[in-house]
Amino acid sequence: MFENYSEKLQKEFKKNGLKIGDRVILNKDNRIYEGILMPKSAGDPDSIVIKLDSGYNIGINDAKISKAKEKAEKIGYKKTTKKMKRDPSKPTIMILATGGTVVSRVDYKTGGVIPIIEPEDLLEIIPELSEIANIETRIIFSILSENMEPEHWIILARKIEEIIKNENIDGIIVTHGTDVMHYTSAALSFMLQDLPIPVLLVGSQRSSDRGSSDAAMNLICAVRFIVKTDFSGVGICMHGSMSDDFCYIHNGTRVKKMHTSRRDTFQSIDVLPIAKVFYHPEKIEFLRNDYDKKDRNRKVKLDAVFDRNIAIVKMRPGFFYKELEFYQNYHGLIIEGTGLGHAPIESFDEFTGHHKELLTMLEKISKKIPVFMTSQCPYGRVNMNVYSSGRKLQKAGIIPCYMTTETAFVKLGWAAGHSNDKNEIIELMNKNIAGEIARSDARGFVSK
Repeated sequence: MFENYSEKLQKEFKKNGLKIGDRVILNKDNRIYEGILMPKSAGDPDSIVIKLDSGYNIGINDAKISKAKEKAEKIGYKKTTKKMKRDPSKPTIMILATGGTVVSRVDYKTGGVIPIIEPEDLLEIIPELSEIANIETRIIFSILSENMEPEHWIILARKIEEIIKNENIDGIIVTHGTDVMHYTSAALSFMLQDLPIPVLLVGSQRSSDRGSSDAAMNLICAVRFIVKTDFSGVGICMHGSMSDDFCYIHNGTRVKKMHTSRRDTFQSIDVLPIAKVFYHPEKIEFLRNDYDKKDRNRKVKLDAVFDRNIAIVKMRPGFFYKELEFYQNYHGLIIEGTGLGHAPIESFDEFTGHHKELLTMLEKISKKIPVFMTSQCPYGRVNMNVYSSGRKLQKAGIIPCYMTTETAFVKLGWAAGHSNDKNEIIELMNKNIAGEIARSDARGFVSK
C-alpha cells in the first residue's frame, strides 16, 4: 500500500491508522495543508504526497500528519443511481471501451482515473451526449494501448460483428488509447468489411482531470458525426487543431499519430480527412465523398485473422545484413526504407563494402517469403523506379508498398492469416480493400 514511501513514514502512517485515499492534514512549520493521501510511484521517499482540493498534487517533507474529517463528496467515486431513459425518437450509439483515458473519470480517493462502466456515469460527465443520442456502454478491455496485441483486434472485431447482427444500433464508438489507435483502426478496417453502420475510434491526449482534456469534445463530435451523416466504415475521430474548434474524421487505414502530446496528433497521410466536425457552432463539412454510405440492409463480413509471424525492419545508416537472418523463417516482412524506398545496398569505399551482402540477403529472403518496401517518410508514395538502388531492390524481389508502414504491417499479418502461399499474400497486399492504397494528394500534407 505504501510502496516507495520510506520505512519511517510507513511506520507513521500505520501508527495513525492511515491508508491511501484517506483525507489527511499536514502541518509543516505551522502551515496547514489538507488533502487526499496519495500513492507514490517515484521521488523522495521521505516526501508525503497529497492531492489538494484544487486537484493539484504536492509533496511535503518533514511534516506532521494526522487524519482529517472526510468530505464525503470528495472521497471516492460514487456510482450514480439515476438511470438513463431511452428516447425512441433518437438513434442509439454503442460505446465500446478498450482502455485509455477518454472514458474515465477522476477518483478523488486515489487521485487516479477509473474506467466508466455505465452509460449514466458517462452522461453525468458529458451530458451533451444524451441530447444527441441514446448511449449504451460496454467494457471490452481495460488496457494501455501500447499493450494491445493482434488477438485483442480479433476479439474486438468479433464483438462488433456480434453487436451489429444482434442489436438495433446506429453506430459504434470504440474508445482507445492513442499510442497504437491507428494500428487498431487499420486492423478493424480489414477484419470488418461491408459495414452497414459507422465504427469510429476515439481517444484523448489529455486525461479527464486536466482542464485541457480533449476527451469530451472528441466523443461529442464522434456521436454527432454518426447521427448526422451517411458515413459508414471505420474511422478515427480526434481533435483537428490545438483549439477546441473542430475534430477530423480520418480514414482508418490512412492515418498516423504524429506527435507525442498535441491534441491534433492524428493526421491523414497523403489524403484529406473525410470530414471536419465543428464543435461550436455545430457544423459538419465533408472534405471527400469517396466513402461507403450507411445501409442497414448490408451484412457485415467478419474476416478476423492475423498471422503474428511477420515483422517491420527499419533501414538506417550502419544496418548490417546479418540482422535479417533472424527473419528468414518469418511469413512476411515489411522493410521501412529511406526516402522513396531505399536501403544501403551499394558499395563505394572500404566502409560500404558490406552493403552488397544486404542486397544478397534480401534477395535470398524474398525468394522464400514476400518482402514489401514502405518509406520512413510519413508523407509521399514509395517509388523504386527513380534511382538505381530502388530498381536493384525490385530486381531482388522487393515489392513497393503504397501504404503507411503501420497499415502495411497490419495488412500483411491479415493477408498471411489467409494463406501461406507467397503469391496469394502478394495478391492480397496489392488489392485495395479499405482505402489503404491511395494516390498522394498534395492537399493531404499536414492539412489543416
